[in-house]
Amino acid sequence: MSETRFFEQKDGSEIAYRIFESETINNEIPLVLIMGLGGTKEIFMGYEEELAKNQKVIVFDNRGIGESTVVSQSDPITIELMAQDTTEFIKHLGIKKFNLFGGSMGGHIALHIALNIPPDLKLEKLVVGCGFARHPNIEQADKFFQLPEMNFPKTVQEQKDWLLKSEKSYADYLLEHPDKFDKIAEYLVSTNDIRPFEICKRQWEAVKKSDLTSRLHMIKVPTLIIHGEADELVPIKEAELLDREIPNTQLYRIPKVGHSIYVTAPETTIIVNEFLNKDIAVQA
Repeated sequence: MSETRFFEQKDGSEIAYRIFESETINNEIPLVLIMGLGGTKEIFMGYEEELAKNQKVIVFDNRGIGESTVVSQSDPITIELMAQDTTEFIKHLGIKKFNLFGGSMGGHIALHIALNIPPDLKLEKLVVGCGFARHPNIEQADKFFQLPEMNFPKTVQEQKDWLLKSEKSYADYLLEHPDKFDKIAEYLVSTNDIRPFEICKRQWEAVKKSDLTSRLHMIKVPTLIIHGEADELVPIKEAELLDREIPNTQLYRIPKVGHSIYVTAPETTIIVNEFLNKDIAVQA
C-alpha cells in the first residue's frame, strides 16, 4: 500500500494523496485521478493499482473529504476551487505534463481543468468516467441533500442492507461478488467519520451551480468517455452529449453497468491504458 502524503496549500488546507507506480512502466506521463462526490481515494479498490502497471498514478482526496482538510467547515467549496486544488497539487509534485481521469463529479472537475489549463501545465489526454457537463438529476439528488443530517450505517451488515437499496445494477453486481460486497461495506463503515455529510452537501451545491455544456467544444485534447448504459444517477445520454460536443472523443459504452465503474467494470482499465498509451489522437 502506498503511503499517504500531504500537500499544504496557501489557505492552510491540506490535500492528502498517494502515488502508485510499478518498476517498469510503458507511459512516462503520470495519470491523476479525481474522485467523485463524497468519495475518498480508497474507493478505487485496486483500479488505481491496475492502471499503475502502465504509468505513475496519483490519487487524492478532495478538500474536506477523507484525509484532506479545510481550514474551517464554512470554507467555500466550488468546482472552480476543487479544480484549482488539483492543478496546484500537480504543480507541487513538479509535474509539467499529465493525463487526467475524473469520475462522476471528478469528471466534471476534470472537464473544468481541461477548459482552464494553466499556461505552465500541459494536459495530454482526458478520461471522463460516468461524468457530466451538467448534472441531470438535480431534483432527485436535492431531496437527499436537503436532509438536515445523514445517519450513516454503523455496522457492515447495516451498510450492506443500505447498498442493496441503491442502483439496481450495482446491487445485483454486489450480490454476485460477495467478496467485493464485504470489502466495500467495510470501507464505507470505516470512512463514515471522514466523509462529512456537510461537505458532501456543499460539493453537491457546487455541482448544481456549474454547467460546462456551452464550452465543451473548446476542449481540444483527446478525450475518452466511459459510461455504463445502466447508470441511473448520470444516464448514458450525458456521455452522448460529451461525445457530441467535445471535438476529439471516443465513447466506450458498458452494457449492464451502472454508475460505479471502478467497482463493477474493473476491465475498463484495459481500455484506459490502451487509450493513454496511444501515440496518435483518438479520431472522432
